[in-house]
Amino acid sequence: MPKLNWSIMLQVAGSPAITNPSPDGLDVEAVDRIDVMINGGDTDKIVNVQPGAAGNVHLLVITSEPYGPKLSFKASDGTKDSAKVVLDAPQAYAGGALALFNTDPKQLKVTNDGTDPAHVTVFVARDAKV
Repeated sequence: MPKLNWSIMLQVAGSPAITNPSPDGLDVEAVDRIDVMINGGDTDKIVNVQPGAAGNVHLLVITSEPYGPKLSFKASDGTKDSAKVVLDAPQAYAGGALALFNTDPKQLKVTNDGTDPAHVTVFVARDAKV
């Protein structure tokens, strides 16, 4: 079983950094990195993330190049969607934070209301249970 090591570092200019590494790594059964281009005008473009329940996901990270107020996503279990989240900065959800979606994040529905394309990367670390 692979071990996922990660850390968070936050720092306001001129002040000490706050760091929080994952203790002893995290046992995960599967990791996926999904790179997708979201063209300007795309609405609810489906990105399949994982087949199981939210409790199977240990870490979900969503990044984009570029970020902006016209780029958004919803988590979906295929029938029920979460509230829209604006992708104006990197998004990271670990452990219980996935409950904020109020649905199993089996897929993301990404919308680009702008004209320029966006390269979105989704990283998920999860258990392989379906």
